[in-house]
Amino acid sequence: MFERLRFNWKAQTAHGLHSPFVYDLYVSVINPIYQQSNVNLVEKLIHGVGSHLKLAKGKMHVIDLSRIQEIELEAIESLFENTDNVIICLNPHANAQTYLKWQRFYQNKLVIHSIELFEMGIISLNPTAPKQHFWLKKS
Repeated sequence: MFERLRFNWKAQTAHGLHSPFVYDLYVSVINPIYQQSNVNLVEKLIHGVGSHLKLAKGKMHVIDLSRIQEIELEAIESLFENTDNVIICLNPHANAQTYLKWQRFYQNKLVIHSIELFEMGIISLNPTAPKQHFWLKKS
């Protein structure tokens, strides 16, 4: 519970988002899904992000940070070399180890936009803007 409170303290809503990409994703997908019930929230978010971005098959990669081992991190980071990929990281706030993995990923120099929701993180590699990290919550 403390972790959720700490996250909500840092997180923002659409107000003040200066990235057109992140603003559009938030108002079109993330917040409308958050406004619905919490049933299957993560699945709805994953599907919503994929549909909204119209990703080609094989370009969205879903990774559960609570299940990957340290030796797998480099292989996952190789996905960052293709700017068409979007990486969804589940459970970034599950524990200290998962948060360290999430930080390692979003701080990677190839990551352009990283969006941190409490339930998951979204990594965009498309070099359309300067590197930015966003903490977003339900409005």
